[in-house]
Parts: sequence; structure tokens; C-alpha cells
Amino acid sequence: MGAWNVRVLIGGIVHESNTFAVEVMGLTGVEHFTLTSAEDVLSVFSGTNSTMGGYLDACRQHGVEIVPAPHARAEPGSTVDAGTYHLLLRGLLSAIRGAQEVDVVLLDLHGAGVVFPDRSLELDLARAVRAEVGGKVIAASMDLHANIDERLLDVVDVVVGFHEYPHVDMANRARLAADLAIRAARRELSLVSTIVRLPMQLPPTLTTSGIGKWLREAAQQAETVNGVLACSPFHGFPRADTDQATTSVVVITDGQEGLAVSKADELAHIIWEHRTEFLPELVQPHLAIETALASPAKPAVIGDAGDNPGGGAPGDSTTLLHALLEAGIKSCVATICDPEAVRVAATAGVGGEVDLAVGGKHGAYSGAPVLSRWTVRAITNGSVVYRKMRRGVRCEFGQSVRLSSGAVDVIVCTERRQVVDPEILLLHGADPDQYDIIVVKSAVHFRSGFADTARVMLTADTAGLTTRAIATLPGRKVSATRWPMRLDTVLG
Repeated sequence: MGAWNVRVLIGGIVHESNTFAVEVMGLTGVEHFTLTSAEDVLSVFSGTNSTMGGYLDACRQHGVEIVPAPHARAEPGSTVDAGTYHLLLRGLLSAIRGAQEVDVVLLDLHGAGVVFPDRSLELDLARAVRAEVGGKVIAASMDLHANIDERLLDVVDVVVGFHEYPHVDMANRARLAADLAIRAARRELSLVSTIVRLPMQLPPTLTTSGIGKWLREAAQQAETVNGVLACSPFHGFPRADTDQATTSVVVITDGQEGLAVSKADELAHIIWEHRTEFLPELVQPHLAIETALASPAKPAVIGDAGDNPGGGAPGDSTTLLHALLEAGIKSCVATICDPEAVRVAATAGVGGEVDLAVGGKHGAYSGAPVLSRWTVRAITNGSVVYRKMRRGVRCEFGQSVRLSSGAVDVIVCTERRQVVDPEILLLHGADPDQYDIIVVKSAVHFRSGFADTARVMLTADTAGLTTRAIATLPGRKVSATRWPMRLDTVLG
């Protein structure tokens, strides 16, 4: 099969579903998704450090015909409403039918999507796509935190995961997935995949240092072995209480089943043996602030790990904001999601003063609202472009405002979004260098985007739906028997 007649369809539905957030935020509906039509896929994603950008790069490198399909992505949040999922799926399947004949389907999937009440979004979608395309090659590049159902490998020919956290390698890993799929369609490769699932879940773990770096390097080393095409250790997403939610390893080889099994087993057993090294040393909020102030280098950037919209939290916890106001520290909090506060402040206008309760709208984890007299410093549309992770992709915080009270600034937004770089501060005229402390709603990703800005980077373990102390999340059922929820769990 020549390069000139290979047709590759590209699309996806991307969501990381925190099942513990349903009670607090309801279900994720279609209004939460950013929808990109097939007609806009090329202009939106070309040249970006994203999965779709990587797919497009690989297709152009191979000289294949690109068939764009609809793409939908929502900020991580609660379980996806079933009606919303089926609406999005119908759009994708309609594009596949309209394309008539394709040789490869490249899917952008997170891997930890859940359709209410507990159905794997990715498995259901992959089965539906397989029913449409028959024996054609299907590939999926997935997040490091994907919860891989072993049945997925019966449906998808290529499953490749990110290696990095922060996810700065999205495009690179997507290029690999696309390359394998296209070469398989040309009969240049005979793909064999295997998976090992472990009875455990990992807390958020950096891959730039410590045990996370070791695991990343071990996977990269495995990919240098002759015959190994891809090795993807998936940390898994512990905020999904589902059958799929486990740590796993997927290995793909060129026709060598024994090699795939041995490499997956080898890496999985090492992860298990070193599992306690993945448990983080928790840092209480007051200690994070004290540590930041003790450093002569400014600014210090503190990630609010417990209230990370990038893991499905509401993004309106006031724990750190209260502490900064009480201490009178020259600081900025980015962001608090509070649409009503934005509306009131925007009505007052720049320079206006408002008595306003900010944040704390989603129950105990969110803390008490911060009631203060605020001065409105800036009003924006909240539209920024990522500079590192997902570089080149636009992010919409919705209408947003910068408010000041004493020495503290806070950027209040309409849409829940993780803050992964300084762009939302700069949009509001907030120069990072003027602050002693910057607090961002993020657990890990900010460490990439703020690397050139921060003099010190810390994580504060606030209480919340994205706590790094994953065993403390209440109401676990399916995943309650997995390590570290049960420390006596054994490897079967």
C-alpha cells in the first residue's frame, strides 16, 4: 500500500473524569466541552504541542491524506453525562461514515473518561469506532493518567501513553502512535500489544525527579530494545472509582509477543516493588507559605494540589487566599472560579470598589468565601494561549477580573481551568516579578510553565477532591481494595 493512498481520520473525545466530584458539581455536560469542528481541526491544532498537533505532524511527514473529524475536550471534571457523550459520539461516527473509506483512525482520548454512572468512555467509543471501520488500524495516544481497561487492547491496535508529567511530550507521543499506525496500515509492521494491570493506584508523581523520573527513564530505555515499538507505563487516575482505575503497563512490539509480555511484566513488577516510593511527602498549606517566605528568591510559586481543576476540582477553594490575606503577603492567587463574583466586579468596572464574597461555593472542601472590599484592577475575556504544555492551544477562562484587597491580588474567572503558565496573570496586567508568592490552581503542570518565572516552586496539600493523599478520598467502593487504600493488597 503506497503512501499516496493511505487515508487517515483524526478526531477524539477527551475527558478525565473525577467520579468523586459528581456530588459537588453535578455531571459534565456538553456546555463544558470545547468543540472543534472537522473543518477547523487543521487551523486549530497544526503546529501545537498537543496530541492532535502530533497526529497532524506525523501525517504530513508520511505524506498521507488527512481526514479531519470533530474533536471535543473538556477540562477534567465530574463524570460525563450519558446524553452528552452519545451526542459527541454520534458526531464522530457520522464523520467516519461520511469519510466512507479510511485506512487509519487516530483517536485523541484521555484514557480516564467515565460515562455516568461508571462506563469507560474510551472502551465504549473504541468499540463503536471499530464497528464502523472493521479491520482498519485504530490508534490512540493517551494521557499518562489513563485507566486502561485490558479489553481496550482487543479493539485498539496502538495504545501509546505520555511519558512526562508535566505532559510536555503530548505531540511527541502522538507522533509515535501515528507513525506505528500508518506503518502498520502499509503492512510494514506486525503489531503485538500486551498489558499488565496492577492492583494499585498512584498519586500524582512528577517525572522530572525521584521515582517518577526513574520510571520514565525505564520506559524510554525499554523502547530502545530491538523489536519494542512502544512502552507506556500508565500511572492511572485515582480519582475515578471504577473497575478500570489501576496502574498499568502497555508494551507494543513488532510481531514478538514473548518480548512484549516479558517487558511489560518486568516493568510492572518493578513498579510494584517500589510502590511506597511513590507516596508523596505532604506539605501543609501554612508550611508551604512559610517555606516560600524563607527563600530570598522571589517569586515563589505554590501549586494548590487539593483544588486542581486539572484533576476535576471546583477551583474555588479559599484556603490559601485566606492565609495570604491574613498575613498581608504581597501575592497573587490565580485563579478562583466564581462566575457571580466576576459578574458583580465587571459591573462595577475597572477602578470600582465592591464588597464581595469570593470563592468557597462548593461545600466543605472549598472553604469559607472570602468577604472583603475589593478594588477591580482589570477585566478581560480570559482568553490565553498556552506557552509550554499544549503550547499553541487556546485556553478560555471566560470573562475574568483581577481584584485587589490589601497586598493580595486574585484573578477570578468564569470557567474552571488549571493554571499551567503565567499567561492568565499577564493578561490581567499582573507582572509575576512584583509578587513574593503566586498561588496557582495546579498540582504539577505549573512546574513546566512557570519554570522560567518562579525562583522557588512548591506544592501545598490543601484538602480537596484532588488531594495527593488519595487514600483519604471518602466513599470509595470499587477501588477500595487497591493499594494504597489497602496497604495489605497483594500482587496476584
